[in-house]
Amino acid sequence: MEKTHYKYENILSWIFVIGAIFTGYIVYSNLDKGFIFNDEAFYLFFYRDHDTLPTIDATNFYRIFKVLYTENIYLFRCITYGLLNISTFIFYFLISKYYNLKVNAFLIGCLGIALNFITWGISNIVIHQYIGNTILINFSLAFILIHLLYKKLFPLIIAGFCMGLLLFNGIPHTIVLIPIAGFLLFNFWKNSKETIVYTLIGGIIGIIFYFTFIESFSTFISQFEWIKYYKEFHTKQHPKRFYAIWILKVLGFIFIPTGVLLGYIHKISKRKVQDLNVILIILTAIFIISNLFYPSIYINYVLFALLIYRYSLENISDIKKTMLIVLFLIPFGLSFGSGAYFETRGGLYNIYPYLSLIIILLSLYNIKYYILFIILFAYNCITYPNILHDKGWKDFVVTEQTENVKVNGYDLYLDKGRKKDIEDLRPYLENQNNVIYSSNHLMGYLYILNAKPPIYYYFTLKDYVKFVIEKRGKKPDDFIYIESNDYPFSPKEIVPLKFVKHPEKYQVIKTGRFTVYLPSNFSKK
Repeated sequence: MEKTHYKYENILSWIFVIGAIFTGYIVYSNLDKGFIFNDEAFYLFFYRDHDTLPTIDATNFYRIFKVLYTENIYLFRCITYGLLNISTFIFYFLISKYYNLKVNAFLIGCLGIALNFITWGISNIVIHQYIGNTILINFSLAFILIHLLYKKLFPLIIAGFCMGLLLFNGIPHTIVLIPIAGFLLFNFWKNSKETIVYTLIGGIIGIIFYFTFIESFSTFISQFEWIKYYKEFHTKQHPKRFYAIWILKVLGFIFIPTGVLLGYIHKISKRKVQDLNVILIILTAIFIISNLFYPSIYINYVLFALLIYRYSLENISDIKKTMLIVLFLIPFGLSFGSGAYFETRGGLYNIYPYLSLIIILLSLYNIKYYILFIILFAYNCITYPNILHDKGWKDFVVTEQTENVKVNGYDLYLDKGRKKDIEDLRPYLENQNNVIYSSNHLMGYLYILNAKPPIYYYFTLKDYVKFVIEKRGKKPDDFIYIESNDYPFSPKEIVPLKFVKHPEKYQVIKTGRFTVYLPSNFSKK
């Protein structure tokens, strides 16, 4: 009877394979389309030029994953998804083995791949720190699971190695290591200290590897000089109020409601399991409705937290229980300090809480609840092609990207307006080294035309730009200035003809949707 029960769940789970193939086809058949003119160009600039950039961001993932960089953007995107999917498949596969789930581990692995496609979509997919962190975390946890499954210590060295590298993959995001460290200390400090020792050895090897083959220690230390300057100028992207609001939102919408509900169930309720089940049914209904109409990541996490508590009431090992807590907490660490609030960035890490959800469903509940998950998954796959028509980051729409443009000798398809913009700007910006731009969405034009600013920035901070110019031994009058008519220079910051000392020597050219300010020493290259 039990085998038959498992048989049906395995048959249903083939939808994960179909979903992975379907969403993967949508993604890979469109990876040569479009270009995110702010974020994607920003990351590509850093990969290409990070050795010469005067910024603390140089000490980051650009160096860790530099070996993967290629100027063929289509291939780079394929590499990104390849690494992301391989790491996620292995992680999901091993989780299925460790928790002895009723569904074949291969099928659970395919669920991870499908969730990657659904979560990350198509645009802005060249490897960056959010994806880089996900890959490193996946491999770290995968090798910890190999240790748990086969009782071998060597995999812990590899896990520690990946976590050692992660220390340099975006400073605020390294707090994601706290729940993993807590997991290891809680479960192994008393009974198996060698587990912790081997992980630490791996971490030390990772750090040594970083400073031996990726970046010199002296270069790393020199970056801290820039932190001092950076803090003086760069207050717009990560002001203190951002961190305060981020924390208050997470506390107010997730941890406080969860704490109140758990406090009631654990301390006051006389029918603990029954009351918990009622609350879970209500939250599940809200979860389904929100996924169909208006996704609410805060409701999702309250539900996942209570499900983990329900799981903890069973006679199951502490290691398996605390691993679920790690999966629950990882998105908070990875999204912290990202420049966007949790409701914006937290959803990028759905592979972790949804994995905890599938573990709990397959471990505690019968097939009818699992069918509900399958239906919801199928719905997300069926509606996934809508991404081709939806406006993405800065109005990117895949179906409008039909015009062929050569970028570094490789084909890339853009919309007609972007292609015209490039041809309008080519005589003035192509191969120019000193360009200051008004808005970060102009970075894409600079990248395609191989034009270089003194520094790649999101905001035109007058004092910061002036500081960098002087650091390079130049003057404001040495630079070309370009502004979008939609996003002109801010009068509170840089206004080209007021920023330079000799505005009378500048030639002002209206070209398409842009205004270009050319200095007296301008010459075509």
